[in-house]
Amino acid sequence: MIRDEQRRILGEAAEWLATLHSGDVDDADRSCCRDWRRADPRHERAYRKMENLWRRFEGLGSDGGAATSTLNAVLGARRRQRLRGGGALAVVLLVGASASLLSLPFAPLDLLADYRSATGEQRHVALPDGSELVLNSGTAVDLDYSAGERRVRLRHGELLARVAPDRGRPFVVESAAGTARALGTEYTVRIREDGMDVVVTESSVEVCAAPPTASAAHHGRAHCAAAVAGQRARVRGDRVSAPQAVDTALETAWVKQRLVADDRPLSEVLKELRRYRSGVLHYDDKALSNIRVSGVFPLDDTDRALDLLAALAPIQVRHYTGLLTLISPR
Repeated sequence: MIRDEQRRILGEAAEWLATLHSGDVDDADRSCCRDWRRADPRHERAYRKMENLWRRFEGLGSDGGAATSTLNAVLGARRRQRLRGGGALAVVLLVGASASLLSLPFAPLDLLADYRSATGEQRHVALPDGSELVLNSGTAVDLDYSAGERRVRLRHGELLARVAPDRGRPFVVESAAGTARALGTEYTVRIREDGMDVVVTESSVEVCAAPPTASAAHHGRAHCAAAVAGQRARVRGDRVSAPQAVDTALETAWVKQRLVADDRPLSEVLKELRRYRSGVLHYDDKALSNIRVSGVFPLDDTDRALDLLAALAPIQVRHYTGLLTLISPR
């Protein structure tokens, strides 16, 4: 999987950087590090990201427990054991410089993403070619632009891409589930627990499932489908569903900070609102299973959205500080 490969490469980059800052390094170590960086462009990108984080956190103190937790998220136990004392401390300072890092609303690994949005935040990103990304709540992406292709790696979350035409360089959004490739168009890509959804609002997009094996990828046997404006294609496993017509205004309402529900199960609406709230939003699916709602709810003020739901549906909303909200039938 893409995320596992990223984790491995970032771990190696962290180890090399820690080794070079350990105070116990020789010319052979430096030479091996140079060879590793030159062996793969991804190695060099990962190393530079680690260097940037190092400069950012250099000189900061560190809480031992918080640093260890963050280190665990980036480096496996075996690699940590191989680090010398100074090297291990250096990586701790690099990826977990202070306890405050762990309070950030994204995974520690997302500190290394090129762009990210926090929970409840919507972020607009201008790309070097004139294209634009709109990152939905809790989204992280990396850019990989080359002479022949423009690639956006979606780590998790959801984005809308407004693509500047460039027939010589296809635009591709890639996730662990598959890819969505276009020459010039507008479309959304969302990572789901079981795959990926692509909604096309302009032109057309080729949606492909990630090949099940490396050999299949080499021989170009990925399963693909073409979706046009007004359609959604879903990737599940190694297959792409036949594109289906959808209301793109409803599907992309999040770009305007709105959630539109048309006779939708209340539990589904609450699940969506959960993506935009910090803390815990708790409810019993079975207890709410017979309740359906319709309306337009603000995503930039989820407390107000819950108040509107309470006015529309027979439910009670109880807040316990900003950390816990309970929803129950009334």
